[in-house]
Amino acid sequence: MVIEQRFTPSGHRHPAPAVRRPRPSWGYLSRSVSRYGVVSCLLVIYPPDASPGDRRWAEVARLYGALAAGAALVAWIGFAAAGVAPLPALPVIAAVGALVGALLARRTRDVRRTAARVSACGSALLAHGPEHDAQRRLDALADTMQQASAAYRAGEIDRERFTEIWRATYAHAAA
Repeated sequence: MVIEQRFTPSGHRHPAPAVRRPRPSWGYLSRSVSRYGVVSCLLVIYPPDASPGDRRWAEVARLYGALAAGAALVAWIGFAAAGVAPLPALPVIAAVGALVGALLARRTRDVRRTAARVSACGSALLAHGPEHDAQRRLDALADTMQQASAAYRAGEIDRERFTEIWRATYAHAAA
């Protein structure tokens, strides 16, 4: 049995895919929920005047704890596989991790010091009170930055407009 397949081109033209710009490193939003519905949020907005390299280093510093723990585990397994006793390997791994962490903290000190921080902690079950007002303010600032970042990446706004939004949000968060 022979099956014949024919291709007929569609009359519809697909639009050219939009150029995806890299995500601007404006900062981050961290949310955690603990027992009994307590929500803790932290919004950190890096200063718009900081160089892109400094902001990237600040992102690396934020993730350093998890990266260092994973690298230390891999190094410890590597030392064990190479026949090095585990107990003497631990101080070497800890010293290297502490040295890299100290250098990273020194490199990112200015960006981290001038970053605008907004935090809120409260019950997710209550929709009133000062904790809820702080959470609404944080959500409004975070939504502004996330929507501007998404619009910039999609090519809907240019770099100048994104920087303008970033500056206004940074000033509002720092106030």
